[in-house]
Amino acid sequence: NHSVDQPGLDWPTRLNIIQGVAKGLGYLFKELPTLTIPHGHLKSSNVVLNKAFEPLLTDYALRPVMNSEQSHNLMIAYKSPEYSLKGHITKKTDVWCLGVLILELITGRFPENYLSKGYDVNMSLVTWVSEMVKEKKTSDVFDKEMIGKKNCKAEMLRLLKIGLSCCEEDEERRMEMRDAVEKIERLRESSDTDFEASTNVFASRLIEDDDFGFAVNR
Repeated sequence: NHSVDQPGLDWPTRLNIIQGVAKGLGYLFKELPTLTIPHGHLKSSNVVLNKAFEPLLTDYALRPVMNSEQSHNLMIAYKSPEYSLKGHITKKTDVWCLGVLILELITGRFPENYLSKGYDVNMSLVTWVSEMVKEKKTSDVFDKEMIGKKNCKAEMLRLLKIGLSCCEEDEERRMEMRDAVEKIERLRESSDTDFEASTNVFASRLIEDDDFGFAVNR
């Protein structure tokens, strides 16, 4: 949420936030390997920022101390297809939640339907983003409040692709958490050499459909 007095976060800040979140999730998955779902309640309101905009994950690893009814009603904020339709959860459910969080961060859109109604393929942030990419309107996905910098378009597009990979409806094809964390951590390492410098991330060429085939061809 932002206003005239509190403008939206710029791209470098948003990237730092999601990289911090990924680092925290990577730690949870490593330190709590026996849990079916190491976090279980990942959503934007459970990511607390300090004065330096460094993220801190909260409300994690609570599922083992809750009964099944409490777990169903309170946990899994961004409900994945398999959880919403079958009540089935795995570590890939946390991956789905990370993907929705990524899409929320780069679009500036709040995925309220996930919090209130569960997963609805006809009304979801994931579907909207996928359709925009399919229609070659990728530049319209990004929050216009973000202030760009040289080469940031490369980072934005890569993070968008990671987010959609995390939100693959087919659980088997969905990205593993360790792969998502690694790709997010490496975003800045590879972007400078692959794209020309640009200060306007919304005016240059759009990514091709083929680059997002896993997300839009369903």
